[in-house]
Formats: sequence, C-alpha cells, structure tokens
Amino acid sequence: MSSKTDNPTAGSGQADETASWVAAAERFVAGAPPARASKLDFTWRSLSEVDLLVDVLTAALGPIGLKTRMELAAYVGEVLVRQFGGRWATGEHFGEVLPPEVTTMKTRLEPAQPTQMVERRLTEGDAIQHQVFEQSRAWGMEKGVVGPTANVDGPAAMMRLAADAFVKSAGSNGVTWLDYSPKSAMRLDELIDEWWPASPQKDTYESMVPAMGAYVGETLAQQTGAHWIRDSKEGYGVEFRGQVAFPMSRVSKRFELGPEHSIAQFYREISSRWLSGGDDTTATGDARGKRGGLFGRGRS
Repeated sequence: MSSKTDNPTAGSGQADETASWVAAAERFVAGAPPARASKLDFTWRSLSEVDLLVDVLTAALGPIGLKTRMELAAYVGEVLVRQFGGRWATGEHFGEVLPPEVTTMKTRLEPAQPTQMVERRLTEGDAIQHQVFEQSRAWGMEKGVVGPTANVDGPAAMMRLAADAFVKSAGSNGVTWLDYSPKSAMRLDELIDEWWPASPQKDTYESMVPAMGAYVGETLAQQTGAHWIRDSKEGYGVEFRGQVAFPMSRVSKRFELGPEHSIAQFYREISSRWLSGGDDTTATGDARGKRGGLFGRGRS
C-alpha cells in the first residue's frame, strides 16, 4: 500500500506516517457527537461506542465516506497501539499495525489490518470491538481488554465488559432499569419493540445482538452461578452443570423472526431449569447439553 496514495493526512511524508495516523484518529474523536466523543478514550471498551456510532452514521448518512473510514481505521489502529502494545508500520506496509515486540508467543505473529476491520464492519457487520478482541487473542494480549490490575478470566471478562457497555449505552438513551435483575432481562422484548419497528433491517440491529446477548447471558450468570464459555461452533454461551445456553442466538432470532422468539421466555425457561435442578424439557432450542441435545436430553 503506497503511503503517498493512502496516507490519511494529505502531504505527509514517510517520516511522519505514524503521526498522520494519530492525527487521523484524533480527528475521528473530534468529529464524533460530544456525548460519544467523551467515551472515545482509545480503550477496548470504547470500541462498543464506535460500533454504535457506525450504526448512527450509516442510518443518518448512508454509506460512510472514504475520509471517515480512514479516520475510523486510524482510531482502531490507535487502540491496538495504546492498549495492546502494537506499532504502526511504515513504508510499503503503511496502514498495518505490527504486533508487540515483547511476547511469549513462539509462532510468527501477523500484523493487524485496521482498514480491513473497518470494511468488514461496514460490509459484513462484524463488530469492531469483537475483531479487535480476536486480534488481541492472536497476539496473546487479550488481558489488555480489562487492564493489568483487573481479574481476567477469558470469555467472562469480555462478556461482562460488553454487557456493561450495553447498560451504559442504553442509559445514555434514557433506559435506567438495566440492573442485571431477571426482570430487566425479561423487559428487553419491550425495548426492542420500542426502538425497532417490526421486521427491522439487519444492518439496523446487527451490532446490538452481541451487546444485548451479553447482557442476557451475564444476568443469567449472576443469578444462577453459571459461567461464560466460548464454543468453537456456536460462539459465546453460558454454561451451568454441562448445560449451555446461547443468548446471542436468541437475541438474533428475536430481532429477525419476532416476538415468537421472546427473550423473556428464553430467560424464564433457562433460569427456571437451572435454579430448580429439575428435568424441565420445555426449554428453548437456543440451549443444549454440553455433549449434544437440548440440556443433554436428545433434542436439538
């Protein structure tokens, strides 16, 4: 990639390539609405705001222009630099972020591609926050998402942060009842009905699925003692004594297929099954036994 063609700061020479990305990232923050700009602090947490901002910009303006896409990529790159120890590449690799120099990984680590991350977000809906977390995993630096002094436990740390980001974002829009209680999880159907019309377009809700699903799963975890896992096929789920529920799947179906896939019903059935310790087989199909079948009873 040529620095003369693709440098986001016009007229910048090769010696100033890193500074040009920093400046572009700062322009992205400066151009964001004040309520959101205050949250863009170059942490992994802030990327949940970036994903929401992408949805806002797309809904208001349609396709996002090249200048904004480059500034967005610069912000993503700066998160990788400031939080995960990456380094901006220069010369023919301009625009890539190199992995940290200090690592315990024995295999060769590939550089990150912030511009490609942005394009995947815009064309395929892959949340930027999730892409950056996966990049940090590839670099062996995922603990950076919660800072050096916090308690890190893999999927649980990420999902708690995603759930907290959902609560914070909803709170800025007047939703004050998200307190991780069962009642709050079962009110999410009301929120969807209020904020989204019937049969919404996928690009209007896609980035909300992992955030809302994280909230449902984290509420289940807090109320039942379940814990988060990452299934190689199904993605993030909540496990309780060998039984796994997939809240993101249910949230996605609720948006796509409507009230017949109620989040309240999902939460009620899963929590009832786990808290009672019984053999209720009426539970939703967005859960299964760890070894196959719904709660290990042969349904899928």
